[in-house]
Amino acid sequence: MMGTFLLLSVLLAPGARTAADGSVGDAYAPISTIHSLLQQHSDPITVRATVTRNGNPVYVQDSTEGAEVDGISSQDLKIGDQVLVTGSAEESDHGLLFRKASIRTLWPGIPIPPLAVTADQAALGKFANSLIEVQGRLVGDGRKDPENSLKIESGNQIFLAKFDSAKGDLLLPRLERGSLLRLRGICSVRPEDTHYAGGFALLLRSAEDIDTVSGAPWWSIRHLFELGLVLLCAVWTAHVVRVGMMKTRFRAIMAERSRVAHEMHDTLAQSFAGVAFQIQAAKNNSPQGDAVLERHLDVALDMVRHSHSEAHRSIVMLRPQPLEETTTLQDALKQSIDRLTEGCAIHVNFVVTGTRVDLPLFVEDVLYRVAQESIANALRHGNPNNLSINLDYGTRVVALKVADDGKGFDPAQLDRSGFGVSGMRQRIRALHGDFTISSEPGKGTQVRAEIPRRRVALVRFKSVVSTCRKLYRKAREGGVGSA
Repeated sequence: MMGTFLLLSVLLAPGARTAADGSVGDAYAPISTIHSLLQQHSDPITVRATVTRNGNPVYVQDSTEGAEVDGISSQDLKIGDQVLVTGSAEESDHGLLFRKASIRTLWPGIPIPPLAVTADQAALGKFANSLIEVQGRLVGDGRKDPENSLKIESGNQIFLAKFDSAKGDLLLPRLERGSLLRLRGICSVRPEDTHYAGGFALLLRSAEDIDTVSGAPWWSIRHLFELGLVLLCAVWTAHVVRVGMMKTRFRAIMAERSRVAHEMHDTLAQSFAGVAFQIQAAKNNSPQGDAVLERHLDVALDMVRHSHSEAHRSIVMLRPQPLEETTTLQDALKQSIDRLTEGCAIHVNFVVTGTRVDLPLFVEDVLYRVAQESIANALRHGNPNNLSINLDYGTRVVALKVADDGKGFDPAQLDRSGFGVSGMRQRIRALHGDFTISSEPGKGTQVRAEIPRRRVALVRFKSVVSTCRKLYRKAREGGVGSA
């Protein structure tokens, strides 16, 4: 022990090294002064430094600068060891390099702290072979590549942070692209490390050289895609809920119509039948030869029968059974046409063209009601011999056309205050469709209704958006009220 102490005292004693060995005065020359010593002589130089990275090559550093030591074994070296490096020094564009060097360990030491610099400063090359600390965002994870490097972006610079996968203790943490990292390592400007001129690379030593400052921002491509999926699912869910609510409300309306129809059938229609029976009985028992009384009774009987027929037609228009009992709109229209033209000497031609598509229930109801009203008006006012009904499933519109060869009328004289035509027009326009009536006296009448298929989807989407906005407003009002 005493011998070792004496040897160490001799090594560190003033004047123990000559100028050729790199000493300046009483101490070893700093690494930064070796650049000027190389211009004076080419003898081996000795410096005292701290190991900053072991491996091949080994990197050492003192308080002034760092250097690369090539061609030695690093098995017995540890980061932080105080060593003496003796060898031929060379100066290049990649920093100071010791060749054919030998390293002598003085004592274990404490790892020196890295110098915090920016990526732009590191790219200038003045910190080559030195231990530095730099921040940047992860833009590429190449740990599965043979070169084992992380691609980092900082300011105007993109550099590589390389690590040695041969070390079994190197366990990198889970890193997400876009995360802000703080990295510590040796600044290398060698082309084989940087992959392009004018840049730099950071040679990591272990997983402890990587710290996550902050995670990836939420507006990354992955997160935006996930957010888009969530919003799409939310909109779709709201759409399904909205459609379910509309179907429930429509069924409630149909149920109420059915109830009113049954009430009218059991009261008003039966009353008309009873009144007609009583008038007929009064006519049969009236005194013979009273022409005035018989004429009044005939007029009253015709009025009751006409009112009974109108009440029956209203009941048929109210009852929604065809759309509930059948699965297609054309089947419901076929049943309605047969029922409305039953007992009439009229030729009916019902045609369905195009590829059938499933329409929303409220759209089918509108087309069904328009067809009913158009057929009833043709039979009631036109007195036609032929009636044509065409349901066309087009690629852009769903069109319904009802045409007859009856007596027709002048459209300018059409009573727009009536409920029939006005109701049909309002039903179609509510779905952003087109409704037209073409007619001439003596040339029949044609009713055409068109509903754009894309408008149907747009109406659904608008209803979903409207529902979401109402729910959002209620939530805000509830939040303000609770606050």
